[in-house]
Amino acid sequence: MNSSTTRIIYAICALAFVVIVARAYLNVKGTDALVATIAQPEVQAFAKERLDALQPQSFAGDIELCGIVFETSDGTLGATNSRPGEQASCNIAYFDEPGMVPVASFHTHGKHSEAYDGEVPSTIDIRSDVASGMDGYVATPGGRLWHIDHETATARMVCGEGCLTQDPSYVPCPGDMIAQTYTLAQLEERFSFARSEC
Repeated sequence: MNSSTTRIIYAICALAFVVIVARAYLNVKGTDALVATIAQPEVQAFAKERLDALQPQSFAGDIELCGIVFETSDGTLGATNSRPGEQASCNIAYFDEPGMVPVASFHTHGKHSEAYDGEVPSTIDIRSDVASGMDGYVATPGGRLWHIDHETATARMVCGEGCLTQDPSYVPCPGDMIAQTYTLAQLEERFSFARSEC
């Protein structure tokens, strides 16, 4: 290798380094970009609309679909592309977008199943939102919408059966008493007993 070739290689490496450093610098969020300004009712309405649109795909694939609602630097709401999960789980990817702050998680509960207590949030749903430091929204096969408050570790039913698109195979269970709110301890107690026959 001659000296001019070596210099060209060094120049390319130096240029690549400058590009990497510049991109890293430009991707650093300012403190103003880390403050959410949109009120929770607006975030909730956005999440409800997003989840309602995802319900048919979730039922067809019998999978959970999940994502993150974020606020942009100009004060509008957006959502990540929904990620497919498994029948009863979904892993939301780490969110790190410059100038955008995550404000809520969202996910569906897939297709109706008598073996799965899918009409309420799971304890993992609550623990995940508490760990991430943001609220969450959950859509059920019966068309219920739940809001998880990460600060109090509680789930509140926003609207009941049929307020979102419902799984065509959904059959309500007359013996299943679903409360309007649940603490983590109450959900743990609910899941500790075998489900009643429907």
